Amino acid sequence: MNEAALGVHASGSKPAVTRPEPSEPTDDDSGGGLDVSGAGVTLPTLLAVARLTPPQAAQLVADLVGQVELAGTRRGRPVTLQDDAVMVSDGGRLTIDGVTSRIEVDDAIVGLIRSIATNCRGSGFGDLLSESVSGATDPEGLIRRVRRVIDPELDPVGESRRRRQIGELVRATTGRSRPGSRAVDDREASTDVPDGPSVPAGSLVTSTGWYPPVRSPWHSRRRRPSRRQGLYVVLALVVLAGSAAAAPRAWDQLSRGWDALVHPVNTSSAQNRIEPVSPPPAPADPAAGGGVAPALVDMGAPPAAGQITRVTASFADGSCSPGKPCAVRVDVGLDPSTVGAVTWKLNVYDRCTGEVREGGDVTIPAEPGRDGVYGLSRTTLPDASALGIAAVTSAPAVAASEPLYVPAENAVCR
Repeated sequence: MNEAALGVHASGSKPAVTRPEPSEPTDDDSGGGLDVSGAGVTLPTLLAVARLTPPQAAQLVADLVGQVELAGTRRGRPVTLQDDAVMVSDGGRLTIDGVTSRIEVDDAIVGLIRSIATNCRGSGFGDLLSESVSGATDPEGLIRRVRRVIDPELDPVGESRRRRQIGELVRATTGRSRPGSRAVDDREASTDVPDGPSVPAGSLVTSTGWYPPVRSPWHSRRRRPSRRQGLYVVLALVVLAGSAAAAPRAWDQLSRGWDALVHPVNTSSAQNRIEPVSPPPAPADPAAGGGVAPALVDMGAPPAAGQITRVTASFADGSCSPGKPCAVRVDVGLDPSTVGAVTWKLNVYDRCTGEVREGGDVTIPAEPGRDGVYGLSRTTLPDASALGIAAVTSAPAVAASEPLYVPAENAVCR
């Protein structure tokens, strides 16, 4: 071993031993063992371009907290951390440059951690990370709460993979190709358009290349109209046809109304004239047609007599016709006293010849205390042009009803 190795001066004085500062370990997971120290971007620049997964965000927060703890062992006045001092290398490691003393854990550190949480694609992890730095008063408590959130995402086995992914994001941000990647032939590089930066999978880094727009097959596919659309079309056609048919009439009514409004005294318009109202036609005179008016019916009995207060006859079926059977309802009103029975008959009078056809007697018992009885009489009318029908009682007194005429009006004797 020579003297230079022992660190002894040639003058024989006491050897001066120099203790070199430990260099920051470089972790280049991209392969090739290249030295990438000093190559990287600031943390705010990376966060402005790329989006992080929860494991990647947890790794960067772990590096930041570790750097703060490492600086805490140094002597000197605490300094405030600047954003441009926090660097992320293309080896996927976060470092703090230019700080030789303790770092004051203040709003700057909290702001960096929150910016990482906001950038994280996992909203649940980002919310937990933001809540962990809220209300922290002392550095030890803040670091302890942050580590409690990030430790579940930091799998030691996957650290190399996480750093490699972060390094890819850094290289994509700076626009450099991956170290150790395939070299491009000089002839191809001189004739072809250079490729854009490699973009890691899962990041939101904007590529410099152009890609044709992708058209959705759903909009380009021809679809048959649905049944509902067909129904709407049919209804629309029906409405249009009805409107076309009703348009002339509606236009005519509209023009007539407008004319009546603008020219209310226009006598040439039909709607402005009031036609005279004719009186109802007078009944036909039988003598005018060569016939003779029928005579009135004389029943030869009063409408009431003795214990009979009234006699009423009405068509049971609404009307009767000559030459056909006829049913007549007869109502006899009685004085409220003891009456054994009521007897009547139905007479048919020929108003043209004066002939009277008497019907058979009909007897109806009267219950004590009742004020009337009724019954139904049937007869066959003769085939004559003017007839009268009346009910005539014979017991307990003689009385007659008003006659029923067949036909009811405009009867003529020929």
